[in-house]
Amino acid sequence: MKKLATLWLLLLCAALATPSRAQTFPVDTLVKTGPLAKRINLVFISDGYQASEMALFRTRATAVINSLFAQSPFLEYRPYFNVFAIEVPSAQSGSTHPRTAADCGTTAAFSASTYFNSTFDYGGIHRLLVPQANAAVGTVLANNFPRYDQVFVLVNSTEYGGSGGALATASANTSATEIMVHEIGHSMAALADEYWAGSQYAREAFNMTQTTNPTTVRWAPWVGTNSIGIYPYSTDPSWQKPHQNCKMQFLGVPFCAVCREAFVEKFHTLVSPLQAYSPATLAINAPTQNLSFALTLLPPTPNTLRVTWTRDGTVFARNTATATATLAQLPVGTHVVRATVVDTTALTRRATHLTQHTYTVDWTINRTNTGVSMASTTAEYEVETYPNPVGEVLNLSYTLPRPAPVAFTVLDAAGRVVKTIRYGRQAPGRYQYALRPEELNLRAAGIYTLLINVDGIVLNRQLVKE
Repeated sequence: MKKLATLWLLLLCAALATPSRAQTFPVDTLVKTGPLAKRINLVFISDGYQASEMALFRTRATAVINSLFAQSPFLEYRPYFNVFAIEVPSAQSGSTHPRTAADCGTTAAFSASTYFNSTFDYGGIHRLLVPQANAAVGTVLANNFPRYDQVFVLVNSTEYGGSGGALATASANTSATEIMVHEIGHSMAALADEYWAGSQYAREAFNMTQTTNPTTVRWAPWVGTNSIGIYPYSTDPSWQKPHQNCKMQFLGVPFCAVCREAFVEKFHTLVSPLQAYSPATLAINAPTQNLSFALTLLPPTPNTLRVTWTRDGTVFARNTATATATLAQLPVGTHVVRATVVDTTALTRRATHLTQHTYTVDWTINRTNTGVSMASTTAEYEVETYPNPVGEVLNLSYTLPRPAPVAFTVLDAAGRVVKTIRYGRQAPGRYQYALRPEELNLRAAGIYTLLINVDGIVLNRQLVKE
């Protein structure tokens, strides 16, 4: 399930960056809960901090971390995260302030020589603070921490500012921690602002829509609870939001239930709560002992993971990380013991959650008159989709560890099925497809969900069509 973050983009950025910038920097471990390949890795990088100011950078990064993990749903899923900081020194302190935006006030313009060339006034909006040297950002990540999942840029300026997009960026203003938590809503969960940011930012998103029907709006399961409804933007009432007091609109308040759900669904695309299992294989001559099975799980807090153990389709244990099958229950022949793990958190009510985020291990047991042999497989299908946004073709590949029927289903932003492709039962191996957008019925611009159904296990990938 875990992938290197946007490797093709990193390679492109590395190619664009100048050799003088291709260097390594100190990487600090701020939070470590587990292996990089089995966690969501948050990475802070500094801009506008001179070498002598790195202690200040680490202090500010720690303040953001403390704020982030004190708020739901990061509070519940804190065990899923590692956090690191890359100390990238700049020639000068601060950030560039061109003072070209209409709302920037009368303070004199200022230009700072910083590593990532961060600037205010981006897009004509003074508070829009953006690191402009994208090639340098890509190169620093590629050379220092390529296993990142989400990047934060901390800019050494006390003016109010920040931005979302691929990078979550914030200044060192007194509101910086809240700004950054808001911006990660854009960067990590693809959330829209719930204040009116301008028609150029209006789009169908998890928390923004033009649908007004409470039974068909994408957050329909929440309507009527937790103050969730369908509220028009005052500037343009044709667009709707789910809440009137969410962090995607105001700092200092919680994320609404709809936005928390978007984060939880994203977490599950990056990390599996089923971390490991045993045994992988087993061979016993003249068996006299029962067979024992074990899972290594990564539960949120409180633990909302539920485990079901079946033997040849019949449940024999629940909600335990270990189980035992007696020899009396395994007569001569072939048997399958399956462990199924789901996260039943109340933080999501998405109808597809339990089917899209079900994690399984199968142990296939062959018992003869003289012994027992066993092999295991798990639903790790190594699914890759790129590029995203989708270009002239979508490259899709996956690996089947065992024979299985495969089907693709594409959903639009409202959850409607726009295309289904069935491939039938496929043999074990690597499969690669180059699909044109029209083959998947990606005709209108927007956000789509690709569901990949492998033998009843559903994996999902988000697709963007521009």
